[in-house]
Amino acid sequence: MARLKIRLARNLRKSILRGHPWVYREALAEAPALERAQLCQVSDAKGELAWALYDPRGPLALRILSLGRAPPAAAEFEARFQRALSLRRSMRTGSTDCFRLFNGEGDGLPGLICDVYAAVAVLQFDGLGPSEFWDREVIARWLLERAGVETVVEKLRRNKGAPAAERSVRLLAGVACPDVVTVRENGAAFRVNLELGQKTGFFLDQRANRHYVGGVARAQNILNLFSYSGGFSVAAGLGGASRVTSVDVSAGAVALADENWQLNGLAPGAHVGVCADVFEFLKDGRDLWDHVIVDPPSMGHSEDGKAAAVAKYVALFAAAAAKTRPDGELSLSSCSSHVSFDDFLASIDEALSASRRRAQVLRISGQGPDHPFPHACPELRYLKFAHLAMS
Repeated sequence: MARLKIRLARNLRKSILRGHPWVYREALAEAPALERAQLCQVSDAKGELAWALYDPRGPLALRILSLGRAPPAAAEFEARFQRALSLRRSMRTGSTDCFRLFNGEGDGLPGLICDVYAAVAVLQFDGLGPSEFWDREVIARWLLERAGVETVVEKLRRNKGAPAAERSVRLLAGVACPDVVTVRENGAAFRVNLELGQKTGFFLDQRANRHYVGGVARAQNILNLFSYSGGFSVAAGLGGASRVTSVDVSAGAVALADENWQLNGLAPGAHVGVCADVFEFLKDGRDLWDHVIVDPPSMGHSEDGKAAAVAKYVALFAAAAAKTRPDGELSLSSCSSHVSFDDFLASIDEALSASRRRAQVLRISGQGPDHPFPHACPELRYLKFAHLAMS
């Protein structure tokens, strides 16, 4: 079978050799019209350069796989699987059994995600191209043999308009498992709904920030906005918060947050779940909280939408600051990959100015160590977190 060869029209040699994993369609001399994604050899004016996953659809045309002379073989990918597992050797402990095992480009496995929830490994692919390229059978077999799991499933990305009855989780290998599994994170227990949950079921990237919030929550009256299944709420409760209010637009998420609160043996009367639009919730009432946590979904899904996303963050953060009592605390987060750390910090500055508040920065952080990114691709440092002492 003839190898697919693609030539670059732009000089991206230095960027690719340094480790940047992406090439956009406009940088190609020609974009072959194919039915499926496949391996290709990339070259430029100086000659052969790399091997990549070519996706014939969408703006991201090439995901770099290897700089070797020969095409990457199965053994090379399995070595990357093992490297990823070795880097997470400290993640699985007596108090934690959930973590991200494969983080796509961050582990040299473009578009391939694998999250481990106790004895279940959940695969997810970042788009149709990676879904067509990666061999599920090979990956599932390796996971069963090496990763200490009993079940491997794939979590499909739901298309808009897909039938409600269409399942998003399918068994790939191992024993069948229920849709809801119980995991432990730093001693806290959580129910994770693989079928109905967002992404693969739980936001593992906030683990370190949840643990941090738990460490500062003692005796605080806390408001957790965009609470989802109550990760920050439970961490705060276990850290000694006097009362936690969890707000989310999804009734199912609010119910799951309350279930997770009770699962950890926390006092039922100390947690209040509110099903409401967060922006509307912040407009009503005069209550103030000791600590307001804001962990919204992505506000911007493209570079073109960045300005609008930053404006939304400014408005949201300003409204949250207004709900924080004098001498209280404010924890803010963004998972928008198109919003940089500089953009994020600038939005906080604007929000504080708009709310006529001042603050001390106590912590700036991002995603956990099980979500690595290539040093040459800061775009994949997507998660931002800031903890502020308000005045």
